[in-house]
Amino acid sequence: MKKNTAKVKKKSMAADKKPVSKNKEPGMTDIREKIDQIDIKLIKLLNQRASLGIDIAKVKEKTGAPIFLPARENQILKKIIKVNKGPLSNSSLAHVFREIFSGTRAVEKTLKVSCLGPAGSFSHLAALRLFGQSSVHMLGSGIDMVFTNVERGTANFGLVPIENTIEGTVGQTLDLFIDSPVKIISETYYEIHLNLLSNVSKLDKIKTLYTHYMPLGQCRGWITRNIPSAKVVQTASSADAAINAKKTPNSASIGAHEAARIYGLKVLAERIEERQGNQTRFLVISMQDSPASGNDKTSIMFSTKDVSGALSNVLRPFATKGVNLSKIQSRPSPGKDWEYVFFADFTGHLDDPRVKWVMNKVKLQTSFLKSLGSYPAGRVD
Repeated sequence: MKKNTAKVKKKSMAADKKPVSKNKEPGMTDIREKIDQIDIKLIKLLNQRASLGIDIAKVKEKTGAPIFLPARENQILKKIIKVNKGPLSNSSLAHVFREIFSGTRAVEKTLKVSCLGPAGSFSHLAALRLFGQSSVHMLGSGIDMVFTNVERGTANFGLVPIENTIEGTVGQTLDLFIDSPVKIISETYYEIHLNLLSNVSKLDKIKTLYTHYMPLGQCRGWITRNIPSAKVVQTASSADAAINAKKTPNSASIGAHEAARIYGLKVLAERIEERQGNQTRFLVISMQDSPASGNDKTSIMFSTKDVSGALSNVLRPFATKGVNLSKIQSRPSPGKDWEYVFFADFTGHLDDPRVKWVMNKVKLQTSFLKSLGSYPAGRVD
């Protein structure tokens, strides 16, 4: 009997010494089952949402309402941010919901969006964030091609850069608005972080630096301090710079993390921009007008009459009615030496009675006046 008892004890001790599998943590299976159940519910709810999107599309078709309504999407994002208690961040939820918007729109109609390419350019990244992966992104070689694609109906929308917090206004975009029939229907702000991307492992090996002119202006100090002997070659976009850096020995480019991933480059230095808060404002262009949202901006272009105090006369009606001018920029008038065209942004929609009064007064004081469109203000919070 004693021998049998000893054997039982040995077996019991052996069982106690059995290693516990790391994948069999207490409660892990139960937690994963709950996640799986939630995923199934999410799929059902998302498809219910998409079905309602189809119903809305039918209403839009009858009323002629546009498929892309940035004001409505901004309204939803504001509500999400207001009720979010975490642990997901507001930016993470906003990204998820923008993709939901994109997928729902694709159920109605696949949108074609033209922007400056190639893949990985900041224009492309801003278009992806605003319109989502479910849209078709047409990557052009220049801002003029974006305008052309929209004008010809090849693209439903175009996304063009208008200004940067460090480098200022994009002159080519302003110039193209002068003769183009497109309308501004939305705006978006994209935070820019610039990185040094390369096919080498050390800074002292870099002989050539490829960069678009705007990132170049934003990183001149860092370049001077860290790679002063590198030959700078300007490119049409930051993505073009990455492509050149990939195929050229001992070279580098300035661009986004995404460009490094797309083109197989190393990130040698992060956030090399000279100032924090580096943002680019982009405009969405279309051949249709945008309906009033209650929180709108309007953009116009005008030339003043050749009289003393001409610009002051144009601006006076805005002050009279308390309409806030948020931007005014001059550009040389094409084909006319020492004459200028002014680009202005102000609060309000062209359908507002107060704005109509201002525009009627401005028209009397200008030799050229063009409305570029009213659109919802782009900042969500």
